[in-house]
Amino acid sequence: MWIIISGLLIKIIININSICNIYYKMNIVLITSIINTPNTPLSYSNIRSVFTRNERFEQTKKTIQSVKKYITNSIIILVDCTLFTNDESDYLQKECDFILNLWENKSVHPYIFGTSKSLGEGIMTIEALKYINNLNIDFEYLYKISGRYWLNNKYNLQTINNNVFKTINGSKDNIFTALYKINKDISYKLLEFLINNIESMKKCIGYEILFSQFVNNINVQFVNNIGLSGFVTVCGTEYNG
Repeated sequence: MWIIISGLLIKIIININSICNIYYKMNIVLITSIINTPNTPLSYSNIRSVFTRNERFEQTKKTIQSVKKYITNSIIILVDCTLFTNDESDYLQKECDFILNLWENKSVHPYIFGTSKSLGEGIMTIEALKYINNLNIDFEYLYKISGRYWLNNKYNLQTINNNVFKTINGSKDNIFTALYKINKDISYKLLEFLINNIESMKKCIGYEILFSQFVNNINVQFVNNIGLSGFVTVCGTEYNG
């Protein structure tokens, strides 16, 4: 059982021999997800997703289970913008520690469901980071993973005591954003950076290009293989890297 006291998450472990409180400085895993995507185009693709709602839900389940397998001492926070079915809601409530569903916040729908992929991802991340700040949890690292992707057996980011990113094709001007790791102080800076760049995202700047402007100004360790697998939403191509 987990409880929060003064911003610290405390795990209560009960066994036959003793009752003991064990204090952990936690990791937060932020899963950005849209289980039910609209049938509207993106700026670079007329097809928004080749996967059905049920397929996307099953893929998101795999995301969650891989996090539980590979990232210890973690608080799973899902941010989505979907009117969940009962089955979806029941599963997510059971498997995630916190859920931020932006569906009722109609003001963000044009941003999340518009043609700009970077704006949709950016707004969801902004809202999620604000939500995390309000939770007032004293975490060490935040791992962001895109829903429908999952950690594979090459994942080892927990062994790296630094902010971790992966470049695309070896270019520091093109940053992989489906999985990254940042410390708490950097998460505040990322929130400020994204808010300050909403106008650029409205103009459909590539999210990976925008992220390079942030990453190249912080202390980072780049990895060649970040330990992630999944399927590209607009075409279904399998990714492993």
